[in-house]
Amino acid sequence: MLYRHASRLLLAVALSLLCAVTALRSVASAKSTPARRVVATRSVDFSGLGHAPWLVRVTTEALGRDASRTFEQWRIEVDRPKTLGGGIAYQTPGTDMLLDRVEKANGANLWFPNQEAQLLGAGRFLPGVRRQLLVRIYQSGADCGSATIALLGLRGKGSSIGRLVSVENACSLDVQIARSARGDELILSGPYYAANAALCCPTKLHAEARLLYRGGHWIERPQLFKLVLPTVQ
Repeated sequence: MLYRHASRLLLAVALSLLCAVTALRSVASAKSTPARRVVATRSVDFSGLGHAPWLVRVTTEALGRDASRTFEQWRIEVDRPKTLGGGIAYQTPGTDMLLDRVEKANGANLWFPNQEAQLLGAGRFLPGVRRQLLVRIYQSGADCGSATIALLGLRGKGSSIGRLVSVENACSLDVQIARSARGDELILSGPYYAANAALCCPTKLHAEARLLYRGGHWIERPQLFKLVLPTVQ
């Protein structure tokens, strides 16, 4: 009788320990899994009005933190409509490096670069019915960082999304869409730096240029900010 009681007691203790270990593993797994959240979403008629929209989302993934802030990896992803097969049609970082991969600094509880991504709006910047999405990226390390304005849109036969053009500038770069019957244009504004100018001292504090597509080419007037054209259009 005493033996049976002792056996049951040992079995109960063993089950309790097993449950505790399982719970600890679950907590550890939850803590080790990066927290990812959706910051913004937008449906874009990349294929043109009347066609199935493409879903664009901006997400962040927490990588770590110090005493005062959380360091995150930002991403932009575009989902292909189910009528075209579904799946992810664009991802940065990934299929495009518009956003850098955030990495941990050696010997410090810090991750770089700091990032932010914004979906600013859609327009018809190219001839035809297709529409393009305007995005803004800001990334910084130890200095004032850099800002990038980019247009994302359909490539080729219309089953993939890519970067069509982008403009970069040190420290900051703002943009507005100017609607036009000939095709929408971008009004870019920010500090202008000549080739030998230090980041602390822009050549012109407030400069403005226009970006438009005419005659099969992207044109910046005047040429103040760095225009980047992808190798594949």
